[in-house]
Amino acid sequence: MEIRIHTQGGSVESFFQDDPTLAARILQGIHPAKVFAGHIITIAGDYSLTTFDPSKVNRVDLVTEDFASWKHTGDIVDVVELSEDEFRERSHLNDPSRLEPRRSPKQTGEFAVVFVDVEMTGGTRIFLCAKIRVGLPAERLPLLRTLFCAAAVHFRLRQRGVGILNLKNLIRFTFNPGPERAPIDAWPAHHLSRDREPARISDINY
Repeated sequence: MEIRIHTQGGSVESFFQDDPTLAARILQGIHPAKVFAGHIITIAGDYSLTTFDPSKVNRVDLVTEDFASWKHTGDIVDVVELSEDEFRERSHLNDPSRLEPRRSPKQTGEFAVVFVDVEMTGGTRIFLCAKIRVGLPAERLPLLRTLFCAAAVHFRLRQRGVGILNLKNLIRFTFNPGPERAPIDAWPAHHLSRDREPARISDINY
């Protein structure tokens, strides 16, 4: 198993455990929601001991064939990481005419796929694809609030293994498509696409 620690500053430190028994013990001892809750994260090797301040760690990756099958909370069924190119192609950001409107009706009990662009402290961006079970209309908006209030969220890595994201270091979530209901205090404005520039003051007719 390879353990990757991603810090706010953009560095990634990697550690290895070749003993299957010890690797399994590490996985069994991890609760994804509590990874960043302690005072330190400690990696103990044969010749060194490394500690991290959890508040300065954006994510932890556990790269292994035998990663833990952790359950998600609420109506989230599965979350997997994508490359930026995969994200833009599958979410249709490269072809705006195919974008799904946020207010597309969803039936309770249906499964929906949501693409999520995440920005973390330090500017790191992570692209995710989530499969969710559509809940009752009154339950759909609280799902978003739950994500922002949670300590962490885990997801399958693109190759093998699992990543755990420290939501305390979250700067921004962008959902494509977004939920059909928005918070009552949301500002009604559209995302500015790359091919549309804001009007200059000199271009505005008074």
